[in-house]
Amino acid sequence: MKTNQLKLFIAMLFVVFLSSCAGSFKHDYLMKGQVIDVKDNDDIVVCVGTDDGAKVGQMLNVYRFIERHPDIESPDQYARVDVGKVVIEEIVNEHYAIAKIIDGSIEKYDTVQLVSQ
Repeated sequence: MKTNQLKLFIAMLFVVFLSSCAGSFKHDYLMKGQVIDVKDNDDIVVCVGTDDGAKVGQMLNVYRFIERHPDIESPDQYARVDVGKVVIEEIVNEHYAIAKIIDGSIEKYDTVQLVSQ
């Protein structure tokens, strides 16, 4: 009986541990570099922060993936299309920054990447 209770306790502890890590996993692997909001004043919120080395004044390229051949399955099915540039105006925290649209038409879920120096 005590062995079953111990196993149940360990399993519950493991579930709690995994759920506490889920937010970090989501940011690090699913959202990193993503445009998460577009404001009316040409500001955008990006999922890039101090943990990623973001600094005020950095220029970011913005691109989106579009489906080339919706009816054909292939590894080359999606194309990366440059859609604009933004500059970081404010670092919100280790995960997020606010950037100003410099050029292009940026949409929610587009991807940002630091311009090569």
